Parts: sequence; C-alpha cells; structure tokens
Amino acid sequence: MADIYDAELTPGKLEVIADWLRSQDWAADIDLDATPLEKVSAYRFDDPAGEVGLEVHIVRAGDRVLQVPLSYRGAPLESAEAALVSTMEHSVLGRRWVYAGMGDPVFRQRLDHTIATAGTSAKQYRVDDEGNRIDEIAEVAHAVGTGPLPGAGDVEMLRELTLDSTPAAAEAGLLLGRWPGQETSVVLAVMV
Repeated sequence: MADIYDAELTPGKLEVIADWLRSQDWAADIDLDATPLEKVSAYRFDDPAGEVGLEVHIVRAGDRVLQVPLSYRGAPLESAEAALVSTMEHSVLGRRWVYAGMGDPVFRQRLDHTIATAGTSAKQYRVDDEGNRIDEIAEVAHAVGTGPLPGAGDVEMLRELTLDSTPAAAEAGLLLGRWPGQETSVVLAVMV
C-alpha cells in the first residue's frame, strides 16, 4: 500500500519530469515548450521495507503518451549518481532524492516481482500529516502482471505508450495498465 500525503513539493513532479525529459536522447524530438506535459495518471509499487516511494507517471506531450518511472528516497542512493533525476522538498517528509526508476534496484525488483507473480500495483491511500490513512485513492492507474515468460531475463519499461493496441489476454511476461479514461489494457512493460 502506498501512503500519499497532501504535501507541497518543490519543485513539482511535472517540473522534475519535464527537466529530466529534456536531457534524454530518446525524447529529443519532443518540444516541451510548444506542448507542455500534462498528467494523465500514475501508479505505484510497494516497497516491502516502506523506505522507497516507487511511482510511475503517465504523461502526455501533445499526441504522445509517455511513461516515466521514478523512485523517491530519503537519502542518496549509493553508486547511483547517473540515475539521479533531481532532489525535491516534500513539506511533510523533507528532502527527497528522485531517481530514474529503472536505475533504482528497489524499483526494478518490485517491477520484476509484479510481472512474475501476476501481482498488481499498490493501492494508494490519502494520509494525514501523522501518517493515518483517511481514504483510498481510486482515480489512479492500475497495473497488473501477467506472470513470467519462460526463459525471460530482464524487464523493459515502455517509454512511449500505444493506447489503441490490446495485448492477447493469455500473453505472459507483461505489465498491463488501465486508468480512468483508458478502458482497454495498455502494455506498460515487457519481460525480454
């Protein structure tokens, strides 16, 4: 379960994502000045230790839908400077170090685990400043793994999503997602 505080973030998540996208070769053709990012949805994974926030943002830039996995930590991740996206101030939790999700071993482990066990993304709850759960947040994306692909090794998260192609229901080795306004499943990640 993911606990979500009603907090002020400086800089904000879309600002962090836009700055990071500007530095990515694969996103070089996206003009974020002409087509600013819009939030579509997000989903989270659980960190069993409860230390690392694991969130995947689904954003739109014009007619392109992108997926940006991030992890949030209360201290720098050793030997992961190349994956550092930004730092931000969280009004409840303090300074957070933001990493590209695929560069964070906890994120990768939870992604792999979700696909391999046919698991689901974390339920999200609004919490007060003391961490008491208030209610479940239902208007988020939901991701589900389809079970392991025999002989598969690594997992590739799709950077750009194709919203109108539906995978076969029995296809293994996938992470599929839906969110409000997206009624058919979308492939989010693939075991290769």
